[in-house]
Amino acid sequence: MKKGEIYEGVVERIDFPNKGRVHVEGETVTVKNAIPGQKIRFQINKKRKNRMEGRLLEVTEKSPMEKRDPVCSIFPSCGGCMYQTMSYEDQLAMKAGQVKKHLGYPVYGRTLGIIGLGAIGKGMARRALGFGMKVLAYDVFWDEAFAKEHGVQRAELEEIYKEADFITLHCGLNEQTRSMIGAEQLRMMKPSAFLINNARGGLVDEAALNEALRSGEIAGAGIDAFVTEPPIGSPLLELEQVIAAPHVAGSSMDSINNMGIFSARNVVKGFAELEEKQA
Repeated sequence: MKKGEIYEGVVERIDFPNKGRVHVEGETVTVKNAIPGQKIRFQINKKRKNRMEGRLLEVTEKSPMEKRDPVCSIFPSCGGCMYQTMSYEDQLAMKAGQVKKHLGYPVYGRTLGIIGLGAIGKGMARRALGFGMKVLAYDVFWDEAFAKEHGVQRAELEEIYKEADFITLHCGLNEQTRSMIGAEQLRMMKPSAFLINNARGGLVDEAALNEALRSGEIAGAGIDAFVTEPPIGSPLLELEQVIAAPHVAGSSMDSINNMGIFSARNVVKGFAELEEKQA
């Protein structure tokens, strides 16, 4: 896309303040003064890195949400009150959704689903329980002693998909787990659910996740591991409901120092065991 070019597309949603999102040719363009569901013609007037803005030229097809005539005689020439043709109920619902995106999402009393209750999964469980969360977990090698001690509830995968408000992945990548989160699993999740992947990119079908996020099947995702890294050109990076990191979830100065100490201790331990065998 180049500045000055004209395109057509459908407004997928409106973000605060009055920012319409149109997905065209693999790019997301912001176009103001539009209504969700409208088919529009627009001209690219700003382009900054991966962010593009367009100027609304014409509404070529009305939105299904436009159910009434405007009450203002100069609508929409002034650029204000752009939602007059929407019902009051639809306006209220859309604006409430915009506001909610800018509010915090409480974790107290929510349900966390942990897939992979190894060392990292257990650490996650301890922290979540400290915030008053209910913790469901799945692991092929179940640690009943840990679960009883900490109040972690054993659950099957389908139960986690359906019940959890947050689902976090902490398992290895193999032929059994590759694309374990796909379209079928995403459809089971709550529309308010968040998927978090700090493990391996191949655990999630990224095309299915992209579709689920754009259609509103789930609320958002936190991704530290992608199938291809760096994820240049990934459509997931365009979405405001995605928090992405370049596979550095465990990279802090303390963790790097601790990994060095841990490695050194393992080397010393290995030499000690070797000496014992040779003695």
